[in-house]
Amino acid sequence: MPRTVTRPGVRLVAAIVLLVLVGLACTGGGDPTPTPIPVDPSRADEDAFFEGYTKRVFNVADDRAPSTRPTAPPINASLPDDVPIKHIVFIIKENRTFDHFFGSYPGADGATEGLTLDGEVVPLRPGLDVMSAPLTHGFWSGLFAVDGGRMDGFDTIVGGENLDGYAMFDREGIPNYWAYADRFVLADAFFTSEYGPTFPEHLYTVAAQSYGIMDNKAQTAPSPGRYCDDPQGYTPAFPQDLTEAELREIIEDENRIVDDHPDAMREIRSYLMSIRACLDIPTLPDRLSAAGVSWKFYSDPVFPIGDIMRAIRHVRYTDLWKNVVRSESFLDDIDNGDLARVSWVNPPAPYNEHPILPHRAQSVCAGENWTVAVMNALQRSKYWRSTAVVVIWDDFGGFYDHVNPPQYDIMGLGPRTPALIMSPWTKKGRLPEGGTIDSHTYEFSSVLKFIEEIYDIDPLTERDGQADPLTGSFDFDSPPDMEKFILPLRDDCLYGNEPPFRSDDNLGLAP
Repeated sequence: MPRTVTRPGVRLVAAIVLLVLVGLACTGGGDPTPTPIPVDPSRADEDAFFEGYTKRVFNVADDRAPSTRPTAPPINASLPDDVPIKHIVFIIKENRTFDHFFGSYPGADGATEGLTLDGEVVPLRPGLDVMSAPLTHGFWSGLFAVDGGRMDGFDTIVGGENLDGYAMFDREGIPNYWAYADRFVLADAFFTSEYGPTFPEHLYTVAAQSYGIMDNKAQTAPSPGRYCDDPQGYTPAFPQDLTEAELREIIEDENRIVDDHPDAMREIRSYLMSIRACLDIPTLPDRLSAAGVSWKFYSDPVFPIGDIMRAIRHVRYTDLWKNVVRSESFLDDIDNGDLARVSWVNPPAPYNEHPILPHRAQSVCAGENWTVAVMNALQRSKYWRSTAVVVIWDDFGGFYDHVNPPQYDIMGLGPRTPALIMSPWTKKGRLPEGGTIDSHTYEFSSVLKFIEEIYDIDPLTERDGQADPLTGSFDFDSPPDMEKFILPLRDDCLYGNEPPFRSDDNLGLAP
């Protein structure tokens, strides 16, 4: 159960997003490498910057527990030789935590109560299928929520002050996700790779790094995405040449951000640069192509901020771009026998479970239906025997989670994501349909390490080099369980009660 503390003092804490205005003119594909531009504090309104998203005043105690971060890297682990997995489907959904989806799942490391910064223990209220107001969930919000590992700052972010982030689903709310946990593997120590938000988190799913990027691209018209196609698209990032002493300083500031706000924020902010959101970092898709392994990246232009292969210059402007396709084509590719060896799948926007998108109602129920349709299609296909499916959610979304994430470096890890790992080869256990709970420590780089070990590809970064490649989720010594686990689509969703699942299915619905 979350701890209880008392708070005598008063302090103002704000969780904010850094928006850096830059005036460089760029054309076409841009320079071959990003050009760092120092952030000029004199150009920003300091009051607006530090007030950020909330002006909530709350009590801060003098006797708060010390930070236990940073954290040692995970214990080295590897897959066995000759793994019988030949198709990996990596599904990336949006903005949820483990406690938010599985906090009351029997046997899992979940919580049904949460701790606020003033020491109050509050019950997690029922999760809403459709939300009417957003929660902040960027890098700064993640730092405040985690609060040096104390996991008590979720009420300091916008929406959090109303306790909207202190919410959870149960089996009735997401019956099919819970059914998949019953049958396959529910990972309860799978963390997001960065404190947030979408752009850098998604970079980790293909590159095991974000090039120091700690925020989404500036929200320029006509969309927040477009990356290499947007010559005005810049984003704040930490430089790549920070010294060990500077890295230690940033980590110290991150873990005192509540106690020493705004000084800690100013210190962290002083390191940030503004770089073009068009990168030439190595990615796993690059390496797969070089090794002759087929891949596809499925994304939806309606959710352009998740279209992150557009931010990789040597993919966007080469023949590799032919492997970047529309989300809606994924089910067709399964049915038509065109499944690549490795698939990154961003669902059609109405089904990605992002709590709020502009002018759109987003239904968890509908998103769950899309996942069921995908799993049913895969199990009925010729690919199922050799397939592993990993479903995660990209960042914490502002929702409460009680587990202190490991801190490997200045970028994270961030709060836990719900994670379902599904295959004929997953471990058997004592859950209702023979599934099991896997408590090995994972992050997005673990999925990349899993792919790399199967296809004999060298790690991209230190993150995937040290990651556990999902070793606790599979049993390759026993025969595969080929009994299909076909689930019915729900018929009570706001939309998406039957296929086809299109990117414009919920247009016109008010949040």
